[in-house]
Amino acid sequence: MIHAIHEFHGLPPSRALRTAARSATCLLAAALLAACGPSSPPPPQAPSPVAATSAANAATVAAPSAASASATTCPAESFDQFLPLFENDVSVQKTYVTDPLQSDSVDPNADPEPKPVSKSLPKDQVTFPIMPSQSDQAKDGLTAKRTDTSATDIAVKLVKPDTDYQMTFFFRKDDCWHLYRVKDDSL
Repeated sequence: MIHAIHEFHGLPPSRALRTAARSATCLLAAALLAACGPSSPPPPQAPSPVAATSAANAATVAAPSAASASATTCPAESFDQFLPLFENDVSVQKTYVTDPLQSDSVDPNADPEPKPVSKSLPKDQVTFPIMPSQSDQAKDGLTAKRTDTSATDIAVKLVKPDTDYQMTFFFRKDDCWHLYRVKDDSL
C-alpha cells in the first residue's frame, strides 16, 4: 500500500507511511463512530474562537433589535393604564426605571441643618420594589397625588398624613413611560 501511495502521489516512503497511517486512523474512527449508531449524541465541544466571536457579534447586532422590540411592547400607552402596572409588578418596575436613576433625598444629620442630597444610582443599586404596590399603599395609609407637568412628564407624590413621609416619583414618556427620578422628602 505504501508503494501504491508513493507511486500514485509521488511521495517519499516516510511521508507515504504517515499518509497511510492517517488514512487508517480516519477509517478506524469512522468505523467506531458508525458502531455507536445514531442514538448516541456527539460529545459536547467547546465553541471555536471564531464561533464565539460570531456569537458575540450576533448578540451585539441583536441588541438594538431587542431594544426596539421592547419599545414596541410598552405595557400601556396612557399613564393612567401604565401606573397600576408599574406599582403592582416588580418586573415592570425593573424594566421601566432609567439607568441611572436620579435619587434625591434629605440628609437629616447634616450640620447645622438638614440638606438635600442628590445621587445617580445605577440600576443594579436600586432596591425593588421602588414604589409600593396599590395594596401596600392602602395598608400603610398612603395617599397619592398626581401632577401633570406636561403631556410627557408626570409626578406622583405619596404622602402619609400626620407623618413626615413624602415620596415623589417622576415619570417621563419617550418610547414608553419610565421612572427617571425619585425624591424622598421624608426626614
